[in-house]
Amino acid sequence: MTQWPTARLDPVRQMLVLARVLPAVGVVERVLDAPYGQVWAFIEDLEHSVPAFDPAVGSLRILAHRGERLTVSAGTSGTPFSMRFEVELRDGWCLMRSRLYLVGMAATPHGERTRFVHLEGLPYRGAGPLRALRPVLRRVVAADVDGIARELARPAGGSA
Repeated sequence: MTQWPTARLDPVRQMLVLARVLPAVGVVERVLDAPYGQVWAFIEDLEHSVPAFDPAVGSLRILAHRGERLTVSAGTSGTPFSMRFEVELRDGWCLMRSRLYLVGMAATPHGERTRFVHLEGLPYRGAGPLRALRPVLRRVVAADVDGIARELARPAGGSA
């Protein structure tokens, strides 16, 4: 019996595939000037990292934690509104889904640096007409990745 070949995609490539099949998302891929362990330790600390790098998020609370599955509530800066997300969080992979919005982050080691991809947008596969949102969403995501790079560059234990 012939065995079929298999292909495994690292978390960054998996996130890039997701970005290709969802028409209304913005995506940014960048090599961050920090080692993978530092980057991922920062990212997986969602309650602190997300409000630190995303100015639209005033707070994030973990409501439930079941292995790699979390339920979080993200509060919008300057408003009383919050959004509940179901989160899949594992080494190098974070996918946050609500009914209305999707956030994804993935990372892999790249020598002494880290290959990182971040996406945000609408979680609808049939949202072809909304493809026009991609450039706007990409600017939002690029600002978040700039914020992540800025936070990673801070001295350990320091604050701005």
